[in-house]
Amino acid sequence: MVAGRRPAGRLRQRLRPGADRRRRGGGALLDLGGAYQAQFAGDAVASEASFTRALAGFRETGDRWGMANCLDPLGLFAGRRGEYARAVELLDEGLRYVRELRAPEETADLLRSRGTVLLHRGDTEEAVAHLTPSMALARTAGAPDKVAAARRGLGDAARLAGDAAHARVQYETALQACAANWFSLGETVLILVGLGRAAAADGDLGQARDWFARARALADEPPGPKPLAAVAEALASVAEDPERAAELLGAAAGLRGSGPHTDPDVVGTERAARARLSTGAYARAFARGRSLRSAAVSER
Repeated sequence: MVAGRRPAGRLRQRLRPGADRRRRGGGALLDLGGAYQAQFAGDAVASEASFTRALAGFRETGDRWGMANCLDPLGLFAGRRGEYARAVELLDEGLRYVRELRAPEETADLLRSRGTVLLHRGDTEEAVAHLTPSMALARTAGAPDKVAAARRGLGDAARLAGDAAHARVQYETALQACAANWFSLGETVLILVGLGRAAAADGDLGQARDWFARARALADEPPGPKPLAAVAEALASVAEDPERAAELLGAAAGLRGSGPHTDPDVVGTERAARARLSTGAYARAFARGRSLRSAAVSER
């Protein structure tokens, strides 16, 4: 689904005769695969559009699994833009379907996504109330990477609530839970970023930079540019030069294929950089980083 037909192959499949109900479902699955391919390529606009088409196709056939797997990323896209009510609406619809299917792993995914949206909205306690059962369900489903992802979310919640020590415990436990496989590399990068942010919250910028350097060294390997974007945002938070911070934030936006999002860490970094630069200087540095993408994140 993710590494399947490329765009030309999907188009040929779609143009074959016989648009019956089963073929419409197949078209939705093609769009779902295309959405993930676009996401891994760092094209958020194309990815969201493809998820939207896939959702419409799955609605036609009543495929609850397909709808849920579209509603999850669509909810995160909406949340990243600050459309929190819309994000929660989409995720709640997806949760309804996976609970009807009694699908623990997919339920864990949607609960974690809902927790992430709530965390960005500033509802730390409610986020924890979603991330905790997400972790339990992921463990039931035998998905250690998703156990780690939920625990990382709990670490983020603790850190944003001002408890860096508890956050560090959660991150370290999450790191131990991460299975050593291709998909876990991206999650490991995000956990290392969390550990660095916890160190920065304690005032230890040297240790924070060490964690971020480890994350950057690993971020060339995972599927897709999102882990490297998270590293760029983390490095921006400890950059001494505000132009360098703006450049790194631009690189992250280029890697994600979208503009700045609602992550409170990123919002704070952007605000601090803008406070030290003129509007024009910030815009030029941001645009330079956006065009450079991964090259802007390389060690200097």
